[in-house]
Amino acid sequence: MTNGETLKKAGSAVKKICMILYHSNPSACPPLFHAAISFAKRGVLVETVCVSSDPDYPMLETITEGYQIRRFYFRSQVFFHRHFGLSPSNQLVAGLQYVCSYGEFLFRSCAMAWKARADIYEAHDLPALLPSYIVARLRRKPLVFHAHELYPEMIAKMRFARLWKLLEKILVPRVDLVVTPEENRSRIYYYEYHSKRMPLTVLNCPPYVPPRKSTKLRDDLAARGIPSDTIVLYQGLMDTSRCIEELAESARYFNNGTVLVFLGAGFKGWENPSAVVGRSERIVHYPRVNYEELLEYTSSADIGVLFYRNECRNNYFCAPNKLYEYMMMGLPVITNNFPGIMKIVEGENVGLCVDPTDPPAVARAIEKLRTNRALYEAMRENCFRLTREKYNWQEEFKKLYEGYQTFLNGNGSAAGHRTGASDSGRFILHGGLGGGAVKNPLPTGDSER
Repeated sequence: MTNGETLKKAGSAVKKICMILYHSNPSACPPLFHAAISFAKRGVLVETVCVSSDPDYPMLETITEGYQIRRFYFRSQVFFHRHFGLSPSNQLVAGLQYVCSYGEFLFRSCAMAWKARADIYEAHDLPALLPSYIVARLRRKPLVFHAHELYPEMIAKMRFARLWKLLEKILVPRVDLVVTPEENRSRIYYYEYHSKRMPLTVLNCPPYVPPRKSTKLRDDLAARGIPSDTIVLYQGLMDTSRCIEELAESARYFNNGTVLVFLGAGFKGWENPSAVVGRSERIVHYPRVNYEELLEYTSSADIGVLFYRNECRNNYFCAPNKLYEYMMMGLPVITNNFPGIMKIVEGENVGLCVDPTDPPAVARAIEKLRTNRALYEAMRENCFRLTREKYNWQEEFKKLYEGYQTFLNGNGSAAGHRTGASDSGRFILHGGLGGGAVKNPLPTGDSER
C-alpha cells in the first residue's frame, strides 16, 4: 500500500499527482523535478513514473518526503542496444526499435500510473501524453500536459513527425490544462492545437540561489598558460543546432585576452567536441559536469552565450533554462535575435541579441560588453536583481500552484469549452513541420511581442 493510499484510508484530504516521463532520470527534466519537490513541500504526494534501461538502477527511489520515483526496466530498448548498438545505421532497424520501445513504454507506464491511484495525472512531453490520457480518463481524473518542447518540431527532421503532430492534434483538445515554458508556444497550443484554454506559461527558471564568487575557470586557464581578461562561456549541449561552429568561428575576431569556453557534451558527430571546434588559445573545451558543480564554472565566467539555429519553431521559440542560470550568476547574455528570448534579454536589459549565424556580429557584441564597462555593470546588476525578484523557480511555482487549484480542491476536470482568447486573434506561425527557417512567426494583431 502506498503512502497516498494509507493517508486516504485514514481520512486525510491529501492529494496525489502522478507524473509520467519517457526518460530514466527526472532530474534531467528540471521543470518536472523542481515542480515535484515544490508540490511535495506543499503537502501534495508526488510520484513520477519513468523508464530505466539499467537493471541496477533503483526501481523505487525516494527523493524527499512526499516525492518518489518509480521506474520499470525497459527490456525492448536493452534488446535493441545489445544487438544493434546505441544508434543503428539501418533505418528499418532504427524505426522498429523506436516503435517497439514506445509500445512497451505505453503499456507499462499505463499499468504503473493506474496503480498510482492519483488525483491528477501529468504528461511531461508528448510521448507521455497518450498513456497519461488513457489512465486519466479511465480514472476520471484531471489531465495536465507539460509541453516542455514543441515535440514534432524539436529538430529539423524529426522521426515520425507527422504521426506525433497528429497525436498532438487529437489529444491536446482533450487535456484539462496545458503548461508551456514560453508564451509563443502557448499561443501555438491554443490556436493550432485547440487547447481548451490559453495554456499556462511557466518559465524554465531554476530555484534561486545567491550569487557566488568563483575563479575556477580563470585559475584553470592560468594554469594552462592561457591569458584571460574576459571569459565567454557556452554551457550545454554541443550540437550543430546550437550554432557551435559559428560561435567557434567568432573567436577568430576576438581581441587578445578574450577566451571562449565550451562546457558540455554532444552526440552523433559531437562525441569529441574539441575536434569539431578546433584547438586554439582562444577556445577551450571542458567536458560536461554535474549540475552540483555547474555554478562554480558559471560564476567564474564574465559573459554567457547561447544560440539556436533557426531551423524549426522549437528553436525559434526557444525556452532555455541556461539563460536564467547565466543571469543568476550575474553574466550578461549574448543570444539569438528571436522574439521570445529578445523580450527578456533586451527588454530587461540583461544582454544583447544578434544573428547567431554571423560570427563577426557575435564577436562585436562580445567586444561591446568587454569594453563598455558601464553597460556591462548595468546589465550585471539587472541580472542579479531580476533573478532575485522575478526570474526564479520560487516565483514561477506560484503561477503553477495557482493554476492547479481547481484540481487540488477536488473540482474535477476543467470545463470543456475553449476560453482565454478570442478566435479573432487567430494567427499562423510559419515555419512548417520540422523544417525551414521561420519567416513571419508572430501573431497578427497581437500586442504581446
